[in-house]
Amino acid sequence: MRRYKLIVSVFSSKGNTRKINQDNFFVNGRRLEDPLGGDVKFTEVCKGGLFAVADGMGGEHEGEFASRKAVDTFGQLRTSHPTINELSECISMANDEICNEAERTGSRIGSTIAAAVIDGAKLDVCNIGDSRVLIYSSGRLDQITKDHTVAAQMIEAGLMTEEQASHDKRKHQLFQHLGISSEEMSLSLFSRENIMLSEGDIVILCSDGLSDGIGFDDILDRIMSMPDTIDLASDLARLAMKNGSTDNVTVITIAVKEKRIFGLF
Repeated sequence: MRRYKLIVSVFSSKGNTRKINQDNFFVNGRRLEDPLGGDVKFTEVCKGGLFAVADGMGGEHEGEFASRKAVDTFGQLRTSHPTINELSECISMANDEICNEAERTGSRIGSTIAAAVIDGAKLDVCNIGDSRVLIYSSGRLDQITKDHTVAAQMIEAGLMTEEQASHDKRKHQLFQHLGISSEEMSLSLFSRENIMLSEGDIVILCSDGLSDGIGFDDILDRIMSMPDTIDLASDLARLAMKNGSTDNVTVITIAVKEKRIFGLF
């Protein structure tokens, strides 16, 4: 199997108005450790692995708890390249823990989760909620996960256009997320497998704090103007906040590079 070098950049921020960062991320074992701290930014080089973004919902500490649980269960995996079934089992475990905490505290809490596994040139993705995985390839930007929102359902049913949905309050109304007990509804994980990557592709994982502030055209413009992708995650997040996004913002960008260029593997 063909293998690439991946340039992974991460940026996570409380944003313009929030006192706590209720987002979290997973980058080959690394997570957000201090939700009360400042912006988190780092870059690493790897050959593949597991990457995820989670967006917690609830009160100040409940949302942070939920997003942390959403990514914590990935740390129990015995492989850095899990299957979709293995990810699904972890996500189900996280859901149970979040539901137990909600019952204990009497709070309504939850989290989204979007995950990507890269093994060689192969990409598998899955998600629940409206955190997204996008892929830039050959000048195109496509969303490869599914938004579990009422507005997205209405678009799919032909009852609303994407332009109408962008201004509709139901664009944030989730019908699938972690924190739903089995008595209420069965979780339905969206997944896509065996997407083949090529040199020059960029995989982007993000919470809705990014999509609230910038659209696909903005992301494409930034990619086209930034041949060096090291600062792409932070640049996209800061543009979203500048444009008025009021939520926490977390972005992971994964740039696919030919390994022979670097002579490291």
